[in-house]
Amino acid sequence: MLSSEAALVSRVSRPDAGTTSGVPPGRWRDALLDVGAPPPFVGIWQRASSTNDLAKAAALDAGAARCGGSVLIAESQTHGKGRCGRTWVSPPGGLYLSVLVEPSPAGGSPASPRTLLPLAAGVAVARAVRRNAGVPVELRWPNDLDWKGRKVAGILTEIGFRRDVPELAVVGFGVNLTPVPVPLSVPLSVPLSVPAPADPDGGHGLVPPGWLPEGVDRVDLARSLVISLGETLALLEDDPAELRANWEALSPTARNRPCEVQLRGAPRIFGETDGLDPGGGLRVRLAGGETQVVTASEAIRIAHAGKDLGSAPVVRPE
Repeated sequence: MLSSEAALVSRVSRPDAGTTSGVPPGRWRDALLDVGAPPPFVGIWQRASSTNDLAKAAALDAGAARCGGSVLIAESQTHGKGRCGRTWVSPPGGLYLSVLVEPSPAGGSPASPRTLLPLAAGVAVARAVRRNAGVPVELRWPNDLDWKGRKVAGILTEIGFRRDVPELAVVGFGVNLTPVPVPLSVPLSVPLSVPAPADPDGGHGLVPPGWLPEGVDRVDLARSLVISLGETLALLEDDPAELRANWEALSPTARNRPCEVQLRGAPRIFGETDGLDPGGGLRVRLAGGETQVVTASEAIRIAHAGKDLGSAPVVRPE
């Protein structure tokens, strides 16, 4: 039971909390406590099912104690979670981290609107990776992180799991720092990268996931990510328009990029991306000047630089 602030770092000193990669638990602890306002709870696991599930369990166990800002990390995950019920392949060597995010105190503006929190998380991880890895990673709506046309990080935000605090959220980050094994026969539950644009023979494949350059320090990246998330959450609360502008600045695919939209029960729509709307949806510009706002990430496919989506014409939705 996390009954008070004394629960801080209650998991990191466990004998089995060491890592297979030689990172002492104390180094994780020291880095995560040096982020401004110390997290009320820090947990480090050598192997876990899912850091998001661990975070939700910790929040439910916290009772009335403050849990916003708590950080949970696993060296590997057996059931890592991606969007739309997919699995996030999580071998040792990557960074798998979840942060609990609480709403603002009563009277303040919402700290984590459901549609904008994923954007804030995307900006946070892009900035942290650029700072620590020194590579120009890019965002793809809503919060996938690409480098050289391949997905190197993803985010899963879950909200509403605690009934007495319905706006409490957990934001999970998965960052590939080593090659990710992909079985030869890939089940639909295994997320690769964005579906590839049409290949030369007319098919549509999947781009294998990528990973960041060798030498990125996971502990430094984790600390930088937690700090960066705090900064973008503050921006989300104070100036959502500026947050959206920051997101677009990190996303070359946010505007004027060919895309395909497939909404349930509707014909496919081909158009070009046209930036974010105030609610965090992605605008798609159609022929004739109409605009369709997409809010479901699984409904859209965006071409990478220098690619297209085939020769299908732009059509208007019925």
